[in-house]
Formats: sequence, structure tokens, C-alpha cells
Amino acid sequence: MVTLSNIEQAYRTLKPVVHKTPLLSSRTFNTITGNHIHFKAENFQRVGAFKFRGAYNKIASLTEEEKKHGVIAHSSGNHGQGVALASKIFGIKSVIVMPHNSVKSKVEATKGYGAEVVFCGLSTDDRERTTSELIDKYGYTLIHPYNDEKLIAGQGTVALEIFSDLKDLDYLFVPIGGGGLISGCAIAAKDLSPHTKVIGVETEGANDCFQSFRTKTLVKLQSANTIADGMRTLSVGSLNFEIILKYVDDVITISDDDIYPMMKFFLERMKVLVEPTGAVAPAVVMKNVLELKGKKICAVISGGNVDPALLKQLL
Repeated sequence: MVTLSNIEQAYRTLKPVVHKTPLLSSRTFNTITGNHIHFKAENFQRVGAFKFRGAYNKIASLTEEEKKHGVIAHSSGNHGQGVALASKIFGIKSVIVMPHNSVKSKVEATKGYGAEVVFCGLSTDDRERTTSELIDKYGYTLIHPYNDEKLIAGQGTVALEIFSDLKDLDYLFVPIGGGGLISGCAIAAKDLSPHTKVIGVETEGANDCFQSFRTKTLVKLQSANTIADGMRTLSVGSLNFEIILKYVDDVITISDDDIYPMMKFFLERMKVLVEPTGAVAPAVVMKNVLELKGKKICAVISGGNVDPALLKQLL
């Protein structure tokens, strides 16, 4: 299993290429919630999301033979962009398998980083099937979006930065898609600050981890219906689930309707653009689902790549 040492090694690998993203705060938000809140702004990371961290760390670990054959990933957007940029830095070929309804701006950004984009059906199963076929045909190395130790270690550097800047943190709220981010963050948190409660957050329409956490059995949804496109995975990874059960204190959910006010607050009051998935953990804090008072809290903004059409709808 991934350890703090692995995460620290990943940070040494990443330090020359990643942004150390800021912690944001708002007096108005603190007053509204009755807590002392920080937001870890991974929307300011390269490619606009935390995904670059894990993708780069994984690709950095490949052999020269693997790099020569190129890499492949399946993604609705942010992971694909992370893999594309990391591949460009290493000078290797990348292929990204994306659902045909992916946000146009994310598709264009992925292509802009030099990746070849191959479209597939809408489900996670469609993505995995198309990816597997291309691996069999061309010998690409898979850069999995979440179920990989090197990737998890890379994502865990988010928490490493948080705890280098924040002491005596009571709660850390982290969004859950496939589980890579919360896996790495929970490992780092429980080693660096054992008293900090790590809370995973999903939307109600994509609550596979919420169900899995309560039943202690890996649940796979038939479909996921949410505006948070980064949460449309039907199940967390098996490796991620093992880590979540060991290190995460609770998994809770929020409705899509509660995401919009958080995105609006970020935009109007803090002048920050956050995508729906990135607003999920902060939205739980805004609604104060756990009824906390006087606590020191950090919520991770996982990304800022908003579909322009959705932004127009929000405004």
C-alpha cells in the first residue's frame, strides 16, 4: 500500500514541474458557516486540476521502453489533460479515450497539449473497453485515472502541501470520483495529523463510494447522473477502496442543486472560477452538512475547468 514516504518521493519528483497551489479563505464564508475555512485551490494547478500531479508521477516512473511505445488514458477531461501535458514534457506519444459527450473545451485543451483523442461511449465500461482494444493493438502503457499506486502518491502531494501550511486542522474535505485524490490525501493526513478527520464527498447522483463505505463492499452503479462530470465513474478503484476503508473517517453526499450556490459564491465573492466537481467538497462545508461550529477546516477545490455552456447557465 502507498505510504507517506511514497508521497514524499512523489513530491520530490513533482516539485520542479507543479505549482504549489494556494490556500484561499473568505471572511464572509467563515461568518456564514461559523467555521474557519481554507480552500486548497487545485484549480490553479497546471491543466486547471490536481490530475497533473498523479499523471506526471506515474509517467516519470515508466521505463524507457514503455515511454517509447507511448501511453494511453481514459478520461472525461482533467486526467486526460494531465496525461497529455505530462507526456508532452517527457516527449512521448499520448492517446486519450474520451466519451463523445465530453466538454468541448476539455477536448480542445487535451488536443492542445499534443494528445490524440479517441472518442467512445458514455459509460466507464465503454472507456475501459476502447482503451483495452487500443493497448492490445499498439502496445501503449495505461495511465489509469485513479487505481494506481504511483498516481495515488502523486495526488497525495495535495495534502502534503496542505499540512505544510496548516497546523491543527480539524477536518479535511475531499471530493471522490475514482478515489485517487482522497486515497493519497487520507494517507498523508493520517500520518501528518492523526487527529484530523478526513471526509470524502460525492454527489447524490454518483454515490457509489458512499454506498460502498457503508456496506464495506465495493458497489458499482449502473449509471451516474450528476453535473459533476469528474464524479461519473461508476465505482471507485479496488486499491482506492482499500485505502478509503483504512484511512477515511466518513463519506457523505451533496445534491447537484447545492453545487451551484458554491460555484456562484466562488465567482462573485472570491473572484475564482471553479468547476462543478471542484465545488463539491466546499459545497458540503457551505451547507454545513456535519453541523460543525468553530472548527478549522480545509476543503479541496479539485479543478476549475468549467464548461462555458454550464457557466452561462449558472450566471
